[in-house]
Amino acid sequence: MAAGKKYVGASAPTHYECSLHGLVANTHEPQLRTRLEALCGDTKAAHHELHHEITCIPAIQTPVGPLRREDHMLRLRIELPPSDPTNIQAATNTICFLGHPEPRSDRGASVRPATYAQVFSGNAPQFLSLLGYKFNSEFVRKGYWFLYRNVFKVIVSQIYRLTEQGDVLSAQPVDPDGSWIVQVVADAMSQEQVPRVCEQIDELKRLFDDYVELVVVDHAFLENKIPYS
Repeated sequence: MAAGKKYVGASAPTHYECSLHGLVANTHEPQLRTRLEALCGDTKAAHHELHHEITCIPAIQTPVGPLRREDHMLRLRIELPPSDPTNIQAATNTICFLGHPEPRSDRGASVRPATYAQVFSGNAPQFLSLLGYKFNSEFVRKGYWFLYRNVFKVIVSQIYRLTEQGDVLSAQPVDPDGSWIVQVVADAMSQEQVPRVCEQIDELKRLFDDYVELVVVDHAFLENKIPYS
């Protein structure tokens, strides 16, 4: 059986993910990257990433009714070496739970609870199966990220669909125009820290006004809903 270990502490405390999102055309991505290099260090400040993300839903559906809202989707995030995506031995497996986002619109960022548990050994998909979950969907995210002031993670990536289940080498771009998704993410360690983190992210987005429009995503698109058919 896989062994799960929590990122922080023994009780897996909930963090609050505060974020902004944007979209930049493929032709404008080089200018954005140059801006990030200027803000965050130099050309060596970029961290390349390749994530294979699998969404999982409960194998047994809760009957229709109020309790069905308690059913949640889990994500298995498999971080692969970008230079060797088939090297499973070098992969990092993390189970992610992203809670329901705050519906309020007066924040300077999208806010939702998030809990992460890294799987250090064993078969991660099998571990999720033992937890009562089954495969739902998958995608691949390729790109890079910068860390600004050791707090804000700026992720620039493209999304790919897999033409063959589980085979990252079969990944094909979702957007034929090659647009890049931009995410600015910071974690608040408690509910009390959320207002200040949101203020800081709102201030940070002004540094990118000439490169990408960063916005608060409608909470309806971030809901942790189970797509029962």
